[in-house]
Amino acid sequence: MALRKSKTFKIGLPALISQGSLGLWGIVSILIARSLADQAYATYALARSIEMFAGLLGGGFVLQALLKLGSEKPGKDTSALANTAILVTITFSFLISALLLLFGNYLDSFYPDIELHGILPLIVLVVITGSLAHIPRNLLLTRLNTSSVMWADLLSFIIRGGIVGWLIYTGVLTGAAQVLKATAFANLGAFVLNAWNVRNIFEPSAGVNWIALKRVLKFAAYSLGTSFAGFIYTRTDILMLGKLAPAADVAAYSASRALTAMVVMVTAAANMVLMPSVSRDWTSGLKKSVIKRSMKAIGIVQLIQLPVVVALVVFPKQIIDIVYQGKYSENWPILAILGGLALVRPFGSIFSTVSAAMNKPQYSFWCILLSAVVNVTLNIYLIPSMGGIGAAWATVAAVVSGAVAVMYLSIRHWRKESEST
Repeated sequence: MALRKSKTFKIGLPALISQGSLGLWGIVSILIARSLADQAYATYALARSIEMFAGLLGGGFVLQALLKLGSEKPGKDTSALANTAILVTITFSFLISALLLLFGNYLDSFYPDIELHGILPLIVLVVITGSLAHIPRNLLLTRLNTSSVMWADLLSFIIRGGIVGWLIYTGVLTGAAQVLKATAFANLGAFVLNAWNVRNIFEPSAGVNWIALKRVLKFAAYSLGTSFAGFIYTRTDILMLGKLAPAADVAAYSASRALTAMVVMVTAAANMVLMPSVSRDWTSGLKKSVIKRSMKAIGIVQLIQLPVVVALVVFPKQIIDIVYQGKYSENWPILAILGGLALVRPFGSIFSTVSAAMNKPQYSFWCILLSAVVNVTLNIYLIPSMGGIGAAWATVAAVVSGAVAVMYLSIRHWRKESEST
């Protein structure tokens, strides 16, 4: 049965608050940018990108399979799918962490102008604790238990934000290592609370089996492709700026992204609810309302974020001057470009989630792959001559092309399936 409005609000509000805690971390990220010297902040931005990439390969791509397959019609088979996804996530987490430690020297030498010494072991710690925290978190979301997830996310922010905030307040924040340690502690706190809340949902008696493993790996393969391509077009700009542009450009671009990241969290909250609810309805035969629900979610997202987007586009220089005390004033066009792009992102993001929920994760993969190709190509061409502004325009082209493609494929598939039922 489709979610009623009152239930949608009851589920959606905690999801919004949950993502809002990540938005609050965005504010802390702004303070980090203000506190660190350009070189230290460039190291932090690069370390963050490496952490996200390692987290993706370290089981992050399997978590989407856990959320999708674990949200299907309740039963022993669904529980076995969830158990299998958990096991695969843990395996990849430790495997990638071992590889990162083994080949860390090569990564150090690739960025000779950015100091990464001693950072990689901390990134590994964040990757492992992050995977452990997200397993019970996603299992809770399969039951639309956004309230429990909200409290764990708030706890995570309190720990991480509290530690880093105190370091900033006392003037002893010096680099990425301290932030990574705080993140690991926050992950452990979230894991403990999520694991406690999931105790009545986790069903180890369902076991794991080869059939479940095949389904998990098949879905996860598309998730990996989608996430990897998504990482390319969302983080390549930072990585390529670090290689092709001065450290100051990396810092300025990252600072603008920190401001726009808070807007993106609204879409993430919508996806937290859409993936499990659409997946369950789709596998139960309730297909006709999917697109209407998706467009309604986009409308709500746009309504919530519109005032912030208008401010970012109309007053970018003033906002940068106030937030960063004039530190990145000359880079205000980056903020205006990325701020305006926030109006387009919900279309691609939400329809990517819906396509996966409709058992078509390949749509998201194909479209994000398209976005990645567009982004990398334009980054190579634009960054050497335009720096961070060129990276921003490359991101715009990538997001728009991917959004148009995934919407077309998803609506076409929905029409075909709805007419046949």
